Amino acid sequence: MVPSDLVRVSELDAAWAVAGSGARLDAVRRGGRKLRDRILAGGAARCVRTVDLATFPYPTRYALASVAASPAPYVFMRNRMQLVQVAAGSRTITILVNPTDPERSSAAPYFARLEERYGSAARRLLSTFHTTIPAALAAWGVAPETIDYVTFDHLHVQDVRGLLAPGPGGRAFLPNAKLLVQKAELDTLAQIHPLQVEWYIPDCLTGVPADRIVALDGDYLIGGGFAIVRTPGHTWGNHTLVIVTGTGAWTVSENGVCVDAYAPGVSRVRGVAKHARESGVEVILNANTREGSLDQYTSMVLEKTLADGVPERPEWPQHFSSSEMVPHLLAPGLAPTYTHGAITHGEIAARSATAYAQGA
Repeated sequence: MVPSDLVRVSELDAAWAVAGSGARLDAVRRGGRKLRDRILAGGAARCVRTVDLATFPYPTRYALASVAASPAPYVFMRNRMQLVQVAAGSRTITILVNPTDPERSSAAPYFARLEERYGSAARRLLSTFHTTIPAALAAWGVAPETIDYVTFDHLHVQDVRGLLAPGPGGRAFLPNAKLLVQKAELDTLAQIHPLQVEWYIPDCLTGVPADRIVALDGDYLIGGGFAIVRTPGHTWGNHTLVIVTGTGAWTVSENGVCVDAYAPGVSRVRGVAKHARESGVEVILNANTREGSLDQYTSMVLEKTLADGVPERPEWPQHFSSSEMVPHLLAPGLAPTYTHGAITHGEIAARSATAYAQGA
């Protein structure tokens, strides 16, 4: 059963059912404008906080769909987690967004092969663990039992057993939280295709009680200032988190690895703007999967439609990549042209959200 906190919305239902990828793109763009109005009408979130979890290498050929001109084989990506609090009547709902456990994620075949090839010492040198989920919550003064929901934009390299499965004492770390996940993502986990194996941990939900998993089918509002919007393509069960702050709507996902991917025409990453001009594309995919590239493109356009522009730089949408490409000495020239801010432990996710951070 879907909890009553979640309100199903249907503005995009007909659009995603349109036959023909080009026609579907236009329909989703139109439907996205209507959905954006509805999300904004609910007001802003009460609190938004973010924290850096881990920085890790990621193949350059995937990060910007092979259009970035660089000899570096890897870019470096940074996982980030958000804590979002929204009002629902007289209640405050607390949502943990993308709480990736880097240690458990290392079991995904992609990372396991990296370690096998270069050794565990190399992995420790190339990857940086910034903090842990328990440490971040403690720094914010948030008790684990106050978390109502956990959600990821998709389940690539995720293992939620450390959060939701009972531990040795029979109690889960987040004892009252439920996982919000699209049914299509659960269907993928039930029988992973050989071309999907690289990125999933098959047992990531083993031991998690069934009543702690909420299977979603579509788009939902949660309180004022938060929405879950399906964005299929990168995975079939991919969804984007939409958070409303004082400057309007932000989108959070890994469909694109940095804001350049959503405004490639003004990117200074070598090769990106040239590709956008020559091909006429308006987004650049995070292309480690090819499950549905046309729909992933449409989903990124939807994210641009939902997100407001940065007030002082309106050419850049307020999209916050859940794993963002960041500067690194081993990846010269592979850094975002624009970023929404250098994030340190416990800081507000976006500068514009500061007015709404009333403490956790």
